[in-house]
Order: sequence, then C-alpha cells, then structure tokens
Amino acid sequence: MGFLKNLFLGKTEYLDEDDFDYDADYEDPDWDRMAGDREPLDLGDPNVMEQYVRNCLEQMREASNEMDRLTREYDAVSSQLTDLEEVEEIPAGERKEIENMATHIKELRAEHDAYVMKESSMTDHEYKLVESIEDEIAGAVKKLEEEEEYRKKVKHDLRRLDHERHAYDYRKNDLEQGIENLRGTALVAMGAAAALIFILFLMQVGLKLDVVIGYYIAVAMLAVALTVIFVKYKNYTLERDRVGNTINEIILLQNKVKIRYVNNKNLLDYLYLKYDVPDAWTLRDLYDRFEKEKEARSKFEKNEKVYQEELARLVRELRKFRIKDPEVWIHQVDAIVDPKEMVETRHGLIKRRQKLRKQMEYNQDIATEASDAIKKVIEEHPKSRTRIVELINIYEKGEK
Repeated sequence: MGFLKNLFLGKTEYLDEDDFDYDADYEDPDWDRMAGDREPLDLGDPNVMEQYVRNCLEQMREASNEMDRLTREYDAVSSQLTDLEEVEEIPAGERKEIENMATHIKELRAEHDAYVMKESSMTDHEYKLVESIEDEIAGAVKKLEEEEEYRKKVKHDLRRLDHERHAYDYRKNDLEQGIENLRGTALVAMGAAAALIFILFLMQVGLKLDVVIGYYIAVAMLAVALTVIFVKYKNYTLERDRVGNTINEIILLQNKVKIRYVNNKNLLDYLYLKYDVPDAWTLRDLYDRFEKEKEARSKFEKNEKVYQEELARLVRELRKFRIKDPEVWIHQVDAIVDPKEMVETRHGLIKRRQKLRKQMEYNQDIATEASDAIKKVIEEHPKSRTRIVELINIYEKGEK
C-alpha cells in the first residue's frame, strides 16, 4: 500500500543504507548450536548435488587438518602434564637443588626485568659516542675545561685592555683639547698686550703722557703669561706623547691577545665539533653518566651470562628425570618453587586439554556428518555414484 501510495502521489522515497539500524532489537541466534545444522537442498540438479558434495568434502578436509593441529597440541599439553607429574615425583634431595636453581633464576630474571624497565641515564647515541672516545675522554674533559678557563681569562684581558684604551683615548683627547686652548690663550694674551701697548702709544702721542713704565708692565705681563702658557703647553705635549705611546702599546697588546683569543676559539670550536658537545660541562656530564651506565651494563651482561648458564643447568638437571620437554620449565620456574603455582599450572593444562578435546570432538562430528551426508547422497542418487567417487579421489589427492 505504501508503494502504491507513493506511486500515485508521484514521489518515491528511497531509504539509504545508513537508515537501517541492523543492531536494533536484534538478537544473535545460537550459532554454536546452529553451526552443525545443514540447510536442506534440492539435490535433483546435478550441479547443485556436485557443489553439495564438494562442500562436504571441503568440510572433511578442513576438519582433518584441524584434527591434525589439535592432536599435536593435545599431545604437547598431555606431555606437559606428564612432565609436571615427573617433576613432582623428583626425590627430595634432587628436588631441593632444582628449587634452589629455580629460585636463583627468578632472582636473575627480576634483575633483568628491573634493568630493562629502568629508564636509561643516556641514549644509545650518547653511549656509543662516549664509548668511541673512552680512552681519551678524561683528557678531553680536562683539555676543554682548561681552554674554557683560558678563554675567560683572555676575554677578561681583552675587556680590561679595551677599558684602558678608552680611558687613554679620553685623556689624549683632553690633552689635545688643552693644547688647542693654550694656543688660543697665547694668541689672546698677545692680542691683549698689543692692544695695551697701542693704547699707551696713543696716550703718549696724543696726551703727551709718560707711559714708559706702562710699556714695561705690558711687556712683563705678556712675558709671564707666555712663559706660563709655554710651560703648560710643553707639559701637555709631553703627556700627550706618553699617552699616545701607551695607546700604541695597548693596541699591540690587544692584537696579541686577540690572536690568542681567535686561536682559543678555533680550538674550542673544533673540540666541540669533535666530541659533539656545546661545552666542557656537557662532556663531563656525559662521561660521569657513561661510567655509571657502563657499570650497569657490565653488571647486566654478567647477570645475563649467569642467567643463561642457570637455565641450561636447570634443563640438564630436569633431563635426568625422564622429563620430555624440560625447556618448558624455564618459563614456569615459579611452579617449581611454589606449590600453589604448581597447582595453578596443572589446572591450566587440564583446562586446555579439555578445551582441545572438545574441539577435537566437534571436528570429528563435522567430518562424520559430512561423510554420512555424502553416503546418503550416494544412496539416494546411485546414478551419481561414479562422479561422487571421482570427487572423493580428487580431494584425497589434495586437488579441487
């Protein structure tokens, strides 16, 4: 009715796949019960019948392969249970020794796990780097620290020399300015003396005054002024020359120290590149961590060696007591030491074997049902017997 209604209305709505909620109000059937059920087929069609027989043969082959795998696993579990019983029957004296070995293995394994789980103090790259220069790293650390200390001293000397040079440059500028000022003062003094003498001359000529003493005084004042100016000028000049010489000495010393600084910097840059570190502290820190890591790794390697020896010893001891697969016990040493663990191990093996037996029975039933189904087809369709036998032969040879 809905389809006809939409047809008459001229509009058909289609549901998208996303509109369906496959999980809504859906309950899974009992697949375990239904797995062996066979849906009825119309075997009157030869093609359908052949396909049905092939399907049964395929089930038989899969069941056979699964039975082989399950049988191997079942035998292995049974063997482990037998070995477990053998272990429990080991005489007290020998059992005590085996328990001691198992306890030691547990301790060694705990140390192994502790080392593996512990966060390493350095990366493998860092360890390999330091290991490659292990013979020279102590000297390298000392060399770097000395060169870095020398660099501090050189930089301190450069700063001190630079401050001194600036101070002497400032003093030299003051002296040169003072010399220029003295030159100006001398000119002013001579100009003033000339003006005074000119005024005295006018007074002598125009006013008929006796100004001879004035001439003497003016000349005397000029002489005194020029003498003072000359002495200061001479002192300033001498000091300027001394300051200039000192500046030259500072420049020469600066150049020498700069060369030392450049050589020191180039050496440090090379050493930083060689040891792949930014400073001496980092290299020393790497060296200290390397020493600890090396000791830890050495201890771990010794532990691993003893661990492997103890495992081999345990296997050898267990072989003495008719135990078929002693290697299994190196993974369950807890069961050897702790009776509760032994019970748990036994319980686990029994549960596994029961599960395997159930799977084997299921696959046996599948194979039997498939075989019975083929026999039934032959009985109900005797004319197809030849073709069915051919199919059976093909599957027995592993062909399809």
